[in-house]
Amino acid sequence: MIVSETSSNQASEHNQSKVLKPDTEQQSLSSDAFVQETALKVETGDVWQRLSLISILYFTIRNFTTSAQVLIYTIPALAISFNIWDNLLSPEVLIGAGILFLSTSGSGVISFLMYKFRVHNQHVEIHHGVFQRRYTNLPLWRIQNVKIERPFYYRPFGYALVVLDTAGSGKEEAKIVAVPEDYAEALKKQVLYEKAQFDEGALNSLGDEVISDGQSSSFPTQTTRAETLDASHSNEEVLNRRSVKDIIIHGITNNRVWIILGAAAPFYDDVFGVVSEWLADKGLQLNQLVGEQTVAWWQFGLYAFVVLMMLMALVALLSVGGALFTFYGYTLSRSGDRYIRRSGLLNKLEVSMRASRIQMITAKQDWLDKILKRVNLYFEQNSTAGQQMQELMSPNKLIVPSVTENEAFALSQEVMPGCDLRGRNYQTISKRFITFWLLAGWTLPFIVFFAIGAASSHLDIMLGALVVYGAVALLLTLRWWRWGIAYDNKYVYIRRGRVGVDYQCFEPYKAQQVIVKQSVFMKRRKQATIKFVLASGAVTVPFLPEEYVNKLADSVLFEVESTRKSWM
Repeated sequence: MIVSETSSNQASEHNQSKVLKPDTEQQSLSSDAFVQETALKVETGDVWQRLSLISILYFTIRNFTTSAQVLIYTIPALAISFNIWDNLLSPEVLIGAGILFLSTSGSGVISFLMYKFRVHNQHVEIHHGVFQRRYTNLPLWRIQNVKIERPFYYRPFGYALVVLDTAGSGKEEAKIVAVPEDYAEALKKQVLYEKAQFDEGALNSLGDEVISDGQSSSFPTQTTRAETLDASHSNEEVLNRRSVKDIIIHGITNNRVWIILGAAAPFYDDVFGVVSEWLADKGLQLNQLVGEQTVAWWQFGLYAFVVLMMLMALVALLSVGGALFTFYGYTLSRSGDRYIRRSGLLNKLEVSMRASRIQMITAKQDWLDKILKRVNLYFEQNSTAGQQMQELMSPNKLIVPSVTENEAFALSQEVMPGCDLRGRNYQTISKRFITFWLLAGWTLPFIVFFAIGAASSHLDIMLGALVVYGAVALLLTLRWWRWGIAYDNKYVYIRRGRVGVDYQCFEPYKAQQVIVKQSVFMKRRKQATIKFVLASGAVTVPFLPEEYVNKLADSVLFEVESTRKSWM
């Protein structure tokens, strides 16, 4: 079965006159300068191109990664069924691992043979897929973002991976997985140039339309090609760098190793057994150590505290290692109307994003970030597709890890001038948020467990129910205390969190939907919930005064209707 993923070909005749070929005599002087700047002929003509043999390594590693993700979910079930540790070196397991290795490696070769691409007539065309053949046709002027990755196994040979995505797509549209680095940079410049030219034509058409209606126009109508090239390929300005110290702080404050520890839960007993045997060989018996007649209670507590600190230090080291692997050499720069992030220790990653496409700024502070006065800053664009992606690798987000509060303020001002996340008087939600969730979700379970404890005369069950209910009430109170919204006629601000605190900011005209919800009980209390739907996702603020919600919804919808500024 062949699946066609062909993008729209509007304005193709208009763009035929802009095809950039070094051997064409009908180009302007600025086009010739641009071709000299790229120093490579991007278009491949009618001939379909094969990838370099090194792409086999990419396909193989990708297939191994996919298989490993599947095994993460199957290993706990297998571990419950039988003892994997004792059977790890059994002939059956070794044969299965060998078959998996050979099949995955073979699939990498097949993927290489089934992949071909060409850049023809200002379109990127790709044929790929093994069991499900896919054909992708992507016009250069519709490509919004260009991401260049340099995996560690590509770098010694001078190859790179190019990822292209279009507007309205939350997933990667096209990948050219192994091309020379010079060609990747030339293709990137060509794409950005064609996009700038297309936007210029659309802007001029809109300006002519306004003038034809008898209105004054503020749109540029005589932008030259040279000016467009200067705007698109101006020298980059570095906005922020992250030192090794900053990355280490990010690894400590944003620990994700607990996910790995949770996946390894079925092996804890086996690991504990191995550790016990190793300690026994060193002359230390754990069963003697915890005996009441051997050591005092305070000694045992001290031993437990030391072991806990060692485990936490190990977890922190793993998290710091992951942060260094991802963010080493981090730079955030601006080139024209684009923000570019580069980072990576082994795999060099480059992500670019147009300033106009940034839907929302998010500043996140966990409890440890608040103590160290650090902020994780996110610039988010479209994420409408259902595909879930890691936030660090996603082309739809630019993260600036563990910046200081002053740096976060400066960067937010850079992206959205006049944005002040913390300087707002937020309209907090009603206290009925606390009572609603306590009554709706937690009161009945509390009564049931408390009654069971009272009926069975188990004081521990009763105390446990009280402690859990009190903890939930405390968390709901913190949630209510931090949740609020503000509007200053230019930006909408949202604050929320429990122990930590998150701030969000977006421009009203970028809202795609404004939804006002009101239940029977909320209507009786003159309260309502407002929900904003943007290309980057939905944001909801509940239990607000009805009058405030209606006024805010009217203001945002007026901005959407009256503002003709494009954000695509």
